[in-house]
Amino acid sequence: MRNFSGQSNAAQITRTFTVIILLIILLTGVSIAGVVGYRLTKNRMDDAQILITSLKRSFIDDAPDWQQWKMNSPINTKDTYVKVSTKISNQKHQIFYSPNARKFLHAKEWQVPGFNNIRYRNGFGFFYRSGAESRHIYYETWTSLHDVIHIFRLILEDLLLVIIIGGILGYLITAWLARRLNRPLAALTNAAAQINHAENISYHEALPVPIEPTEVHDLGVEINQLLQSLNKQVLRDHQFVADASHELRTPLTAIRGHISLINRRGKEHPEVISRSLKFIDHESIRMQTLVENLLQLTRMDHTEATLSYQSVDKVIRETVTNYETSLPQTITMALTPTNAYFNSANLQQILLALLSNASKYSPESGTVQVTVAIQNDQPTITIADQGIGISDVDKSHVFERFYRVDQARSQAIPGTGLGLAIVARLAELNQAQISVSDNLPHGTIFTIHLARQLK
Repeated sequence: MRNFSGQSNAAQITRTFTVIILLIILLTGVSIAGVVGYRLTKNRMDDAQILITSLKRSFIDDAPDWQQWKMNSPINTKDTYVKVSTKISNQKHQIFYSPNARKFLHAKEWQVPGFNNIRYRNGFGFFYRSGAESRHIYYETWTSLHDVIHIFRLILEDLLLVIIIGGILGYLITAWLARRLNRPLAALTNAAAQINHAENISYHEALPVPIEPTEVHDLGVEINQLLQSLNKQVLRDHQFVADASHELRTPLTAIRGHISLINRRGKEHPEVISRSLKFIDHESIRMQTLVENLLQLTRMDHTEATLSYQSVDKVIRETVTNYETSLPQTITMALTPTNAYFNSANLQQILLALLSNASKYSPESGTVQVTVAIQNDQPTITIADQGIGISDVDKSHVFERFYRVDQARSQAIPGTGLGLAIVARLAELNQAQISVSDNLPHGTIFTIHLARQLK
């Protein structure tokens, strides 16, 4: 799996954790080196004070006894240089140097920035300078830091070695862990790539879902649900195009047949022209209705309805009152006052479509019952007819596009097979549920459950 910069997920994890490991090692090493260096330097500072104390004891006749000082000093004085100045009143000002101290003091000196008492002398190295005054005698000592520098250098060398080894081991371990952790995600990516580049797609493909880690498992489940939804939509679109082509092909074929009949026999039999033109007009109207329904369904796939809380019984009463005179059947109403969320125009269209459907499949002497009631604290609309009814097999398909119950008998009943599909889509836009059941002893009941609370 690649990100926008082109690096794999495993490579990013490896690089990040390797840098973290190196930083931890470096910070740990620097901390250790700093603590050790401080302690060693502190020890040298203490040694300098001890040397000055021993110097004070070595004075004989106002002059230091260097041999006694070296023998009695608890500190190694080999790399230590001393300068003693006496400023006793009424006496000559005197300066005493330890062995090689003159040469040491003549060497060029640099002060280490930030450390006033640490100096560097050409040819001698780093020294710690210390001074004290007692009874008009001023003592200056320079204590070597060679061992401190040596230990510090060893620590830095060891630290560098640890960084190199730790970096290599850290890189190898994190790379192995990253590849292992990334394996399920890589498997998902490869499976998706195979589906994407497959020549023959059945639209039933799914990605393999790993058991762990949980995040990748959940991602696989969500992607499969998305794939399933997209596949269903693609299959519906394919079926829709096929059904629309079939529905349009039939009247077009019939129209072309009548045109051919007019061309062949119109001159000899003029009565054929009138009959054929009447058929062509009827089929063209049916095709126009079909196309309008198709466009309406297409628009509804990409729209949302504006819902408001209003009276259900009022809208139902007004719609039925305005429409009942156009139906041969008797329409009765039993309306319980109730409110719900819906779009008035959508609900009117749903009701008119269901009344038209009930009228088409019911005898002219029949009755259509429209009811508004409250079931389980939910506003419910029912349209019950006394028609031919719908079989249990057909009930699960009546809201599909271009589906018509009993195709043989439906040929004589006008319709496009899209009316109930439009009703189902309108119900969905209004957050309502629609279902179909039997109206015993014969007939059909369509039930609409409206929403009292929006999702």
